[in-house]
Amino acid sequence: MRELRVFYPEMEKLLLEFFPDATDAFVYNHDVFDKDYQGDRTEDQDNKNPGVNANYANLVHNDLNDNSGRVRCRELLTRNLRNFGREQHYTEEQADARMSRRFMSINLAKPMETVRQNPFVLCAWPSFADQPYITNYRIYDDRVGETTRFTYRPHHEWYWLPRQTPTEVSMLKCYDSVTDGSVSRWSFHTACIDPTAPADAPCRRNVVVRSFVFF
Repeated sequence: MRELRVFYPEMEKLLLEFFPDATDAFVYNHDVFDKDYQGDRTEDQDNKNPGVNANYANLVHNDLNDNSGRVRCRELLTRNLRNFGREQHYTEEQADARMSRRFMSINLAKPMETVRQNPFVLCAWPSFADQPYITNYRIYDDRVGETTRFTYRPHHEWYWLPRQTPTEVSMLKCYDSVTDGSVSRWSFHTACIDPTAPADAPCRRNVVVRSFVFF
């Protein structure tokens, strides 16, 4: 697949440029989001291949939480589970050593064309950092994932990315192992309806790449 040979290394290079103190960036998965896609999700469930997803997450969420951020990292490093990037074959002890230092989960979202409808919306970390979260379980045949949701608060501060172009990549932090309050730990996000867009504006088409960055 061209994505694995070309796109994944390009995204890893971008991450290392953006985080100059990082020692490694590891892209392991991606999805193509296309609301106008006709048909079911084209995913090879036997081989757990990435595919085309016709459904946007219209609920505010973060892809990981305190538990699943560490679990997902470890199962990639030690079991190579659902990994479509560089193969990982760490022992438990080697994974412990790698995860004893700071690591983050970063999603990169790149439009396939200029976004005219269903742009990204992100909530500013300081406006939700002190509130409780809701765990959402995602049950697969080979693993249990955990994502995070939260309830509405009137002081939430939101930012959106209208008319994002293919040369603009969004970085969404889905987990950070630093817990001392000095950095943001995740990015609650969703898609929204742009009321200023023409009625016939096409929905956003983009690629979302999932990664871990190690320091």
